[in-house]
Amino acid sequence: MDLITVTREEGLKFSVRLRGHVMTTDFSVGEGGKDGGPSPVEYLGVASGACLATMVQAYCDSRGFTDGDVSVSLTMEMVENPNRIGAIVLDVELPKDVPEGDREKLKTMALRMPVPATLRDGPRVDIEMF
Repeated sequence: MDLITVTREEGLKFSVRLRGHVMTTDFSVGEGGKDGGPSPVEYLGVASGACLATMVQAYCDSRGFTDGDVSVSLTMEMVENPNRIGAIVLDVELPKDVPEGDREKLKTMALRMPVPATLRDGPRVDIEMF
């Protein structure tokens, strides 16, 4: 996987660089930032929704389901002790011509997609300070 670098711009605003792409992250005004971009926690939600939408759309495209596009809406529920995401609820709109049997198959597959599976089974996290 490619290296991701995160560097401070100003205040709590950071630039995130990956393969020539630049994204911005910041906290909301209420959290002490200037709302210059999604927060790091919000990016986790973005990754979840984008992973699901992309993989499900690829499945639909490969099966010829073309009566509409895939879209995902999601909400995240925060909890404390420790402060973290306690739940992510993803609502997926499928093309109208996806049969019921495929809908159930997609739901099962969705839980095994990279981001949802990572969140469900928790990766090892190593932090080194220099």
